[in-house]
Amino acid sequence: AAVVAAMGDHAADVEVQRAGCVALWNIAAGSDACRQAVVDAGGAAAVVAAMGDHAADVEVQRAGCVALWNIAAGSDACRQAVVDAGGAAAVVAA
Repeated sequence: AAVVAAMGDHAADVEVQRAGCVALWNIAAGSDACRQAVVDAGGAAAVVAAMGDHAADVEVQRAGCVALWNIAAGSDACRQAVVDAGGAAAVVAA
């Protein structure tokens, strides 16, 4: 929740968005419980927002794509959270 909050509080700061996407990428690379925790904190939406706000930043796009991939590797609910957040469109736009 702290990562997602920081991303929301500093949406215009590309460095925070990069670091936030990488942090969520790593957390979601853990267990299904970790992926669900990222979803519950609003992580998929935070990643999609970062990707949209910083479309020209290659590192945000790369880290965002991997974070969404890792989140979607969880349960059906995790995959649906990525879809509901606009993850598919964000990945295509990247």
